[in-house]
Formats: sequence, C-alpha cells, structure tokens
Amino acid sequence: MASSHLKEIYRMCKNQYVVCSFFLSMIFFLMGCKSSSRLSNENLTTQLFYQSETVSPDFLVYHKNMDSSYIYFSIDAKDLLFVNDGSISSSQIRIEFSLFDSYSIAVPSDTGSYHYKFLSVANNVQIRDSFLIESNLQEGNIIRLKFVDIHRNAATIRSALVVNKSKLSNQSFIVSKQQGPILYNNFLPGANMISLKTDFPGIEALWVRCYFRDFPLASLPFRVIDDVKFSMYSDSVFYVYKSDFDSIQILRPGIYYFQMDTNLSSGLAMVCLDPDFPNVTKPEQLIEATRYLTTRKEYAQLMGAENKKLELDAFWLDVGGSPDRARNLIRTYYNRVQDANRAFTSYMEGWKTDRGMIYLILGQPISIYRDAETEQWTYSGLPGFPGFPEMLFIFRKMNNPFSSNDYALIRQPVYENVWYLAVDHWRQGRIVNDN
Repeated sequence: MASSHLKEIYRMCKNQYVVCSFFLSMIFFLMGCKSSSRLSNENLTTQLFYQSETVSPDFLVYHKNMDSSYIYFSIDAKDLLFVNDGSISSSQIRIEFSLFDSYSIAVPSDTGSYHYKFLSVANNVQIRDSFLIESNLQEGNIIRLKFVDIHRNAATIRSALVVNKSKLSNQSFIVSKQQGPILYNNFLPGANMISLKTDFPGIEALWVRCYFRDFPLASLPFRVIDDVKFSMYSDSVFYVYKSDFDSIQILRPGIYYFQMDTNLSSGLAMVCLDPDFPNVTKPEQLIEATRYLTTRKEYAQLMGAENKKLELDAFWLDVGGSPDRARNLIRTYYNRVQDANRAFTSYMEGWKTDRGMIYLILGQPISIYRDAETEQWTYSGLPGFPGFPEMLFIFRKMNNPFSSNDYALIRQPVYENVWYLAVDHWRQGRIVNDN
C-alpha cells in the first residue's frame, strides 16, 4: 500500500471532507444541546478501556424473580489498598448504585450504597459478594454502579442495561464453571463443563441451539453495506434437563443458545471462544488480526507460510524498520486486539467487530457517548492528521438475540482517506494515537 497512492487519495477526497465537516459540526452542535447531567452525556471511555483504572471490578445482574434482582460482583484483592490499623490489615469498598429509567433521564429513580470491609487476603484472591436491588427493575432501565476504594479514594464506574424480567435472558441465570467461580459475562474460554442456576419459573429443561461459524472481519468503514443478518438456523441442537444443569459440557468453540421455546427469540447465550481469550497467542490468530494492515497478497503469503511465526516477525520488522520499533508496534497493536476483545465481544471476538476495527487502527477516542440507539466516538487532534482535527463515528445498536453489546458502524464514503492515512502511518512504523 504505497504512500504516494494514499496521498493521491487524500487529495481526491479533500473536497468531499469539507461536506462531511459541515455534517459533523451539526451533529456536535446537536449533541452539545443535551443536558450534561443525563447518562447519554456521560463519557464512557474509561468504562470501556480500563488501562487507567485502579480497581477493575466484574459484575452481573441477576433477576431472582419478578420482585427482586441482585448484583453479583468480583474484585481482585491486589487492586485494593489494605491498611493496617495497628491490629489487622483491611480494605474498605463502598458500592453506590443509581437506577435510571432511560439514558435520557437526568435524575435517578432510586439510589443506594453498600459498604464492605475485607480483611487482608492473598494477592491472587478474588473478593466476591452480592447485594439486593430493592427497586422493581424494568426493561430499558440502566443500573450505574460506582465502586469506591475508600482507603485509596479511587472510584470506578460501571453500568448495565436491564433486560425484561419476564423473558428468558442472560440476566435470568448465574453461570459458573463446574464447581468453580461465577462467569460475569457470557464468554467461555475454551471447552468447559458449566453449571446453570436459575429461578425463572417453569423451567424443567432447555433446548440448546448450537452455532459453529467463522465470522468475517468487519467491512472497511467507508464501504457502505447492508447490515449483516445472522441466520437463526442452528448447526445442531441438544436438550438438557434441569437435573443436569450442574454439569453441561461445552465441547467446542461456538455459540450455545439455551431456550425454553425455540420458536421465541429469548434465551441465554454462551459464547465459547479460544482457551486464551481475550489474548491472541496462536500464529494464525496473530496473522488474522493484521488483515486491516496488510494487502491481499501479503496476507496470503503470511497465512501460507510454513513457519508463520517467523514470517509474521519479518512482516513487523519490515514495517518497523528496526527491532525496537517493531517490538513497540507489536506490543501496541496486539494490546489493542486484547482490549477490543474485552470491550466489544458480542457473538464474535471484539477485534473483528466494527468498534474493534476502528479502535485497532485509530486507538482510543477522546469521548464515547451512548444513548438507547447509538454509541458516538469522537477523535480530535490526532498527531499526523493535519486538517482533520475532529472525527465522529456513530455506531447503531443492533437487535441481536445473543448480545446487547452488538453495534454496527454507520459507514460513510468520507472515511476513506482518513482510514488509508492511518493505515499508512502504521505501515511506516508509526503508531496512530499512541496514548
């Protein structure tokens, strides 16, 4: 992908970008008119990308019945500050919750807090507990959680969208590895035996529809395409009785959809991924993740190499120009792959999604705002991009039965030149947005 070719694209698209700049300016004006106290005006950057966080808790929402819901949470002991009061060492956590009726509401309908004191434990211990939300949660409500390490005076924000209690969903179950810890998301690293706990009424058995598919990478941001439609026709089906919920074998990577009635779209989705997920370690995976940077010929050569690891190292060394720069490129790029897996995985790995694609190439945006229908990312003042001080990417929330974390980019032809400029930066050994 020659630099001169990219510069020519830049000249050809410059006039087109003037039109886009007006369009984006109007969007920013309208966004600026929103009340700053609404959830839709809360910058979610640190919630999606955890690098700067001191405490990184996991949590899930569980509807025990129509009247009560629980928050289950887990915190790494090594993230907390333990202080010795002269007799014993302990940490203290305060969890504050706010319940909002929707993203457009400024004032929460309910608030509360829970205080925990933990005695000194080994660094590798996960501290786990749960608490009751006494409000009657409704579909579309947003639960906002603030985890405060009191001794360190540091806070972390998390949020979750509430799913209809009367429909079977991921919030109707607590899933754990057999005789092991709770899974706080629906990702299962590698083949495993799992256990299900549920109080949903009427469940005596569940159908499990299995999908074993290789999902393609996201299309480039400037190629306007129709939304990808997922076929609900399953590759296989099995049946599991409630008496066997403690020992369900997941044998291979794929999507496992647990349903009471296969004629309905509601159910529990478990996504079995590579055992090393969210990390990518196999040569084939490492090569696949370069597809946004490589030409078709280069990609075929990498995949067809007898020693794929050696060939991939040679590719990065050629791009970086020196071993030190190549190592820095590799570290940054594959850290972004892993970040994207943690933040954007839905029914496929996060780096393959539209948001993952943008994050891999352009890095972390300065702001992420979300409402009920969209997520908006803003980039501003990227080094090496004169004339493009502000870029906006809008992602639409998709109606996906497997995940509430599925967003599709609203593609625009005007993204073409900035995309190729960014790719050209990488191919010249320069990291885009190295923050």
